[in-house]
Formats: sequence, structure tokens, C-alpha cells
Amino acid sequence: MRRSKTVSALALLTGAALVLSACSGGGSGGGEQGGPQDLDPGAIGGQDELFKRPKVEDIGEIAVAVEEGFHNYNNNIGATNNFSSTIALSNVQPSPYLPVLVDGKIVIKIDNDLMESIKVTSTDPQTIEWKVQKAAVWSDGEAIDCDDFHLKWLAATSKATVKGESGEEASIFDSSPTGYEDVEKLECSEDGKTITTTFKKAFADYRGMFSQPGSDGLLPAHVLEQKTGVSDITAVKPDQNDETVKKVAEFYTTGWLGFDPSVALSGGPYSIVSSDLKDQTVLERNPKWWGNPGGPAKVILKTNTDAQSSAQQLQNKEVQVIAPQADPAVAQQLRGDSAFEVFAAGGQTYEHVDFNMALPLFKENKDLRLAIAQCFDREALIEKLVADVDPNAKPLGSLTFQPNEVGYEDHYGDVGKGDVAAAKKTMDEGGWKLGADGVYTKGEFRASFKLGHKIVQRRADTVRILQDKCKQAGIEIVADQAADFNDKRLPASEFESALFAWVGQPLKAGAYGNYAQKSEGGTGNYNNYDSAPLTEKWKAANSELDYQKRITMMNEADKIMRDDLHSIPLFQLTDFAASSADIGPISYIGVGGGVTWNLYAWQKK
Repeated sequence: MRRSKTVSALALLTGAALVLSACSGGGSGGGEQGGPQDLDPGAIGGQDELFKRPKVEDIGEIAVAVEEGFHNYNNNIGATNNFSSTIALSNVQPSPYLPVLVDGKIVIKIDNDLMESIKVTSTDPQTIEWKVQKAAVWSDGEAIDCDDFHLKWLAATSKATVKGESGEEASIFDSSPTGYEDVEKLECSEDGKTITTTFKKAFADYRGMFSQPGSDGLLPAHVLEQKTGVSDITAVKPDQNDETVKKVAEFYTTGWLGFDPSVALSGGPYSIVSSDLKDQTVLERNPKWWGNPGGPAKVILKTNTDAQSSAQQLQNKEVQVIAPQADPAVAQQLRGDSAFEVFAAGGQTYEHVDFNMALPLFKENKDLRLAIAQCFDREALIEKLVADVDPNAKPLGSLTFQPNEVGYEDHYGDVGKGDVAAAKKTMDEGGWKLGADGVYTKGEFRASFKLGHKIVQRRADTVRILQDKCKQAGIEIVADQAADFNDKRLPASEFESALFAWVGQPLKAGAYGNYAQKSEGGTGNYNNYDSAPLTEKWKAANSELDYQKRITMMNEADKIMRDDLHSIPLFQLTDFAASSADIGPISYIGVGGGVTWNLYAWQKK
């Protein structure tokens, strides 16, 4: 399963809405899309487009097959950050900005149901005024207001720390500081409905703050106040390091784990009414929602890890919508039947292999990392696993941009070709000796490692393909699949190497948390990559307001990672969804919750 974007998203480009179509219908999308994602944001502080959910008819109950179940209501922390939870939460937690598909392109718009306006009132210092609609309330009737914004800012910027297992100091809130750390002060109006953020340093991707496009939505701060006895969360400041802030952090990181309806409130069009945190999660219309009600009155999210099985569910009418991992056989099968509609497009999600850089095997042997990159046969992956779904797919050459994004440069074109001779040459020149068992050794090290992943057939197939040429090159890859790999082992760094996908987006600042040093806010840095040059370069890019300069700086950051080879990009993952032909519009935005991003607009044709 794909890891989420939250503490970890890909992000850099601001306000895509400034250049794309002014279409505001919630049903944008459907069919197949392609072509360049030209998301040049234009001027910082330009007027963003407003988005309101459309008026639609009640279509009753809809069942959706998804590849992993909902896990945690708080998806904002490194320990829980998972795309599978976003599938449910994207229509539950309020988000000032929303991603919307318009003519096949992702547009970032202001959620006008939630927000009256968002304005940059000054660029020196950068100052933003966020006005929440008077009618906006949580599902218990309490106002959505400044308290909720303050809590998110506090969690991201608190100076209170805790010592990690490896001894490093980390945020007590386990939340990424990206963007929020640049806010010098956050002020509340008397009624709490206007929030003013004044920045000490410019932050280009402010449209990702407090929002789905850069993290996840807002959490109900008043619930935390009730549970902790803290009377006013806005009185708790980022520089505090006392028992009060520890109490707040304790609830923030543990009180919203799993699903408890008394604390897992809704501030969106749907509420989670039940979840077994594994096989089924049920959403119903939020009775306190003040905007237009969504089309489905009830949405049942059913977990099915097998793409073929989910397609069978669709054909048997057990579900009306499916969003499995892209599978060539399933794509061909459903495309050939007029009873179904298929959505497939190169999205923002990308498959990659990370080496655990805390392990001496990888930390001390860059030659081994290079040889592995050389013996990986990415062309075979494309041919056998991706081409039938996306004929235009190619090996991915960047960890920062996707091939259909403006700014994309291929920095990995010299590796990933299944080049056995090159890999063996690298090992030989590095002093490694080929053993009688066909595996290289050097001193205490043996060129053998486990490649962990969640139980998904395509991932198991990926491992088998990668094993082939690497075995010929004297490098042993051992399959290590587990049902809880993404949910438990990955965020705990309990792996030797990891095969998974980051769910990215058109805003790039948030991916800082994936790769930055842990001591500098790398809350999603699960493979313990430790590069000061990368951290500084990405920080600088986040503060650069010139679009073209940011693209250059992000590519420079990518080149640093290519030189270090701590992670090997494999391919851009095809966003894939299918539905009965009489339900729509069905499409997919990873950062918006995948297939459920626009469930409020689903109708029967």
C-alpha cells in the first residue's frame, strides 16, 4: 500500500489553480488522462479559485473496494501517516485548500464550503488571512475555528522534544514542521473565525498548510481540550516545554489513534460511523454539514488486497467502485467490457526502494548501493507490470518530479538497466569477493539483504524481477513481505530495505519530511537518510518564491540524493480506478484521498 503524503508529501509548486481552467464542478475528471502537468503557479498571493460542492441527488448506498483498510483518525504524525486512512478522512477532516481534477490536471482550490476566503495581505513580511465560514462546525456542533489552526501549528513547531530509540531528539508531536516553522505568529480574531499567520521567512507553498494538498486536514482542538483539561489550546505556545505541552502532545499522538466516534469528529460532508480498522469502514452523510449533501447517503469501504478479486467483486455487483493497485490483466479485462468505466493515468505516486541507512551494510558500502542500482532491471518492471496499464510508462528518473510534470529531469538514467556486468565491475573494484555460493562478501559484510513490502501481488512480482539480474551479479535479495509492513514496520524503520510508494502531489514542500534529517524535521524519513546538504537545499527551495528558481533547486536536491543512492526510484505508479458504467464521475487524486476525492459528487447516470 502506498504511504501517504501528510508528514511526507511531495510538495513545492504553489497555487496551481492560478493557471488552470476555472471549471469548478466537483465531478471533474473521469475517463483517462495524460499529458504534461504544467502547474506553473504564477504570482505568490494571486487570487485562488473558490470551490463549492455541487448540488446532487441522493443515490443511496455505495460500496467501494480499496486495497487497505482505514487505520487512524490522526494521520498527521510520522507513526501513523498512511494513504489508506486518507481514503476515508479526505471527506471527513476539514481542509482550507482542496485538490480538484480539471481537464485531467490537478488544480488546488479554496474549499469555499469551509473558507470564506484566504488572502495574502502582505508579502513583506508574508502575511496570510484565513477566514472560516461562520456556519462551519464540527459534527458535535462546536465551531471550526482558530483553535484548530493553532493546534496544527503548535504540533508542527513545538520545541518540546523526546529522545528516539537511536538517541536523536525528535518532536514530541511527531509532526513535520515544514512551512509552519516559518510562521512567527498565529493570531485569532475575537470570534475565532479569522486566523492571521505572519511569517518570519517566506514560504512558497502556504497553500499546503492546514490542508490536504500539503498534509492532512484539521483536527478538533476542542476535543483535545476536553480530554486533557487544557482550557485554551491557543494559550499553549511553541516554545513551551512543560507538563501542559506534554499532556497536549500525549493526546495528540495517542488519543486519536484508531477509531473512537466520540473523538473522531467530522468537519466535512461525511462522518465515519464505524470501522474495524481492517476490513470495513462505513461513512455516512454528516448531519451537521452545512453545505450541499453528497450523492451517496452511505459509503462502505471494503478492504481487498487482491486486484483480480476486487474486479470480480465489481463484476458481481458486490461493489460499485474499485481502486486496486494497477494490474495489467484487470485493466484489459475491464476496458473490454462496456458495463464498466476505467480511469488510468500517470499520477503523483511513485514506486521506489529505500535502503535502511542506519544499517552498516548500506551505510558503509556505497559501492554496494551503486551495484544494486545497476543490477535493478527497471525496464523489465515496466514491460511486465506497468506497460499494459500505461503504455507510455518509463523508468522513473527522479524522486522529486514525475515524468509528466514541468521541471522533470532524469537523474537515474545511468542505472536501473539490469546491467549485470556493470554491477559486478563495481563490486570487484570495491574489494568485494565472489563466494562459492555466488554471493559477494567483503570482511564482515555479505551482499545479501531483505526487501520488505506490504502483501500486494505486484510488489511480490517486483521483488522477483529485481532478484533475477541482481542474483546474476552476486547480490542476494530476500523477499520479506508482511501484512503490517506499511502500517507498523515501515514507520518504525524495522526493515533492511523497503519497497513502497510515496503518494505525492503538485506541491513539493511537504516531501521535505521524507528526506530531511530526523533532527531537522524528517518525520517521514523512515530509512534514516542523513544528509545535511540535502536538508539545507530543500529548506532553501521551500523559501524561494520564484517558480523557475524553485524547480532548479529541487532538481539540485534530487541530484544530491542520486549521488547518495539512499533510494532508487522505480516507476511512476498509474492511478487506477474502475466503476460500474452507471456510477460517476470516477477518477483519482492520490493526495485528495484517491478514488474518494470527489465521492460527494457521485451520481447514477
